[in-house]
Amino acid sequence: MMRCFLCLGSNVGRREDHIARALSLLNDRGLKIIRSSRLYETKPVEVNDEQENYLNMVVEGSFGGGAFDLLDICREVERSLGRTRPYRHAPRTMDIDILLIEGIEIMDEHLTVPHPLMEERAFVLYPLAEIAPDLILPSGRTASDVKNGMKDDEIVVILDR
Repeated sequence: MMRCFLCLGSNVGRREDHIARALSLLNDRGLKIIRSSRLYETKPVEVNDEQENYLNMVVEGSFGGGAFDLLDICREVERSLGRTRPYRHAPRTMDIDILLIEGIEIMDEHLTVPHPLMEERAFVLYPLAEIAPDLILPSGRTASDVKNGMKDDEIVVILDR
């Protein structure tokens, strides 16, 4: 079983329902959720159009397959929740990013692990530091240290579930 961290986000429709359904579908497909953060409502970043705020969360999981199997499951869950990819950074019912897989580094056209932008994104670091503050990131710093050193202007509000 490999230890992994995923970021889930939604900014279309019933966002909280999409996230809850995604967690259930991931579990049904073999991802055992170990820990999950609260929900964070965040402003969209890197977008060129008007979009609704995102709900984001990070989960720590355990998975018995390989990294590309996990990617396939994430894409399948996104599609089952109505995700389309009409253009880069389009609004989405569900977005699932693989942040880290313990002991694995991959640079492929379809998957890069660790996620190359995870240490730059408040919507990743705040929930990640909540559930794994001492996790060592690719920079060699802990999730908590990296989070504490960034601007938090992307974070709108934290929602308890």
